[in-house]
Amino acid sequence: MAKSKLLALFLVTLAVFSVVAQAPTYKVAYIPQSIGQPNTNAWLEGMMREFRKFPNVKVQSFDAQLKAELQVSYMDDVINQKYDFIVLQAMDAAALSASVKAAEAKGIPVITVNLATIQKHTASVQMADISAGYAVGKELGKQLGGKGNVVIIQSPPGAILGVNREKGFRQAIAELYPNIKIVGAQSAEGWKKEIAITIMNSFLQANKQLDGVFAVNDNMAEGAMIAAESAGRLAQIKIWGANGQKSTLALIEQGKLAGTAYNNSFDQGTMIAQMAMDIMTKKLGPSKDKETKVIQIPPFAATPETVKQIKAEDRW
Repeated sequence: MAKSKLLALFLVTLAVFSVVAQAPTYKVAYIPQSIGQPNTNAWLEGMMREFRKFPNVKVQSFDAQLKAELQVSYMDDVINQKYDFIVLQAMDAAALSASVKAAEAKGIPVITVNLATIQKHTASVQMADISAGYAVGKELGKQLGGKGNVVIIQSPPGAILGVNREKGFRQAIAELYPNIKIVGAQSAEGWKKEIAITIMNSFLQANKQLDGVFAVNDNMAEGAMIAAESAGRLAQIKIWGANGQKSTLALIEQGKLAGTAYNNSFDQGTMIAQMAMDIMTKKLGPSKDKETKVIQIPPFAATPETVKQIKAEDRW
């Protein structure tokens, strides 16, 4: 009797190992604009919170160093290596379109994060970018009492997310605050803090009265803050960003920044990974829909009055 039970246990164990051994290995490529940025790190950690549950999933990250041509090269590589899934933060909506089309033609689904491509693809998980810009315009206008001069530090050309944030901001100002004037707008190459410092210095020199700034991401907002503080004018200028990285939230709490449109990037990454697992395990392949499935996450306007509502575990 003992021998038969032992044999049965052995056979069950053998069957379990057999199932595990037969489980397919999935290769996922993560191609953000660059490795090491707060939001790209948070997206990856959010994805890994889901992927770690599956030992048969292997995730490889690729550092594009803020270069669209490097992303194109990496896309070629992962297509040739027959990866099962691609998560892409497109540096340029047009420049990456051919690569996305090539990947999905080979049966590799592509999900973009925040920055999509013109080319239709399986899905895009984004902050609601127009709504984010509108929320910034609405809250900044309130802080200025409905009047004053403001400037915009724009995204690099081709970055649809930044273009849409600016569109929402301009819409809010036009609709809600006729006495607020947008007196300048300039793009910062690569969304960089250092470039934003230079741009903000130019705005400060050109405008004796400057009351508000919308930098379409947090790195650039922090750059604008550094320039304004160095010029001794930070107390007179309300500076806003967008994304909601941890360093920016801390500066809001310190009273150095006026606010940001916050997005939970951990949750964004987890959602992408859950979608990827569903698609891979069910062998669904790229979406057959005529349009990219866009999932937008509503922004939260983090101000000195509201920023403490964001929990420590949600700060990336």
